[in-house]
Amino acid sequence: MTSFTFTTEELRSAPAEVRRWLLGRIDSDLSALMVAPTSPRNSPALAACTPEEAARIFDLIRDDFAATHVFLELARDLPSGDNSGEPLHAVNIGALLRNTRLSDHALVSCLQTIDRAFQEIRHDAEAVLFGFDQANHLFVHETTYRSVRSLWQGLLRPHAPADAAPAAPLDWPAADFQPRELGPSEDVLTHRPGNRRQTDTHFPA
Repeated sequence: MTSFTFTTEELRSAPAEVRRWLLGRIDSDLSALMVAPTSPRNSPALAACTPEEAARIFDLIRDDFAATHVFLELARDLPSGDNSGEPLHAVNIGALLRNTRLSDHALVSCLQTIDRAFQEIRHDAEAVLFGFDQANHLFVHETTYRSVRSLWQGLLRPHAPADAAPAAPLDWPAADFQPRELGPSEDVLTHRPGNRRQTDTHFPA
């Protein structure tokens, strides 16, 4: 791709046809950036993954760091609002690539890994978790989004052992505790004032 930089004076002095062409390109590029998510077209209905299924997917793919990262990234953003009345949650693919630092090919591979895990859980080779549109968005069912977000929040919470009983307060000193009386060691006795043995001490010059 080739890019050019023009100053304001150069734009003002450019022929009218050039100025119109440049403004048209700028408007087109800005419009592409502002495209709102639309429902994925020509794709089967997206499955709604339950919290229990999300946890099972996580268990199946947890040894695949990249796929696990992509799976949890589905819950990063808050719901984006209405999607033509359909219960879908949109994820920007560009942001997903930046956050995971994956290539396009690696991202597709991770999504396929997640889909296969879900199909294995559902015992349905036709079950689909993801859809796409022409504006660079990935879609999941709103239930899937909430299930993954619940899983993600649960992983962030510190977990204490379920069977750990609270420790009883320590009553100190215990009534029946009698410490042994120990006399000073021989080494201590030899260093008491009056018992100190004379030694020659040499300090380096």
